[in-house]
Amino acid sequence: MKAIREYLEHKPCLRGRILDRGELKRVAQACGLSPEDARSELRKLGFILTRNNHGLSIWTRLEDDLIGATSESRG
Repeated sequence: MKAIREYLEHKPCLRGRILDRGELKRVAQACGLSPEDARSELRKLGFILTRNNHGLSIWTRLEDDLIGATSESRG
């Protein structure tokens, strides 16, 4: 099973935003996870579920660095 973090590192088009339905399902399948497990992993990585200007649910990361800071920069 691939970790979501590892998968996102290799998919630059998904680094900052992931649509909650189709894209999330593809990410979950690629990582061997259920969509709910993938959502949980995204939350752990600092993503939040919001709505875009078209009313679609989208996972976005507020920080500049998508994958998150390393332990060095956290503190």
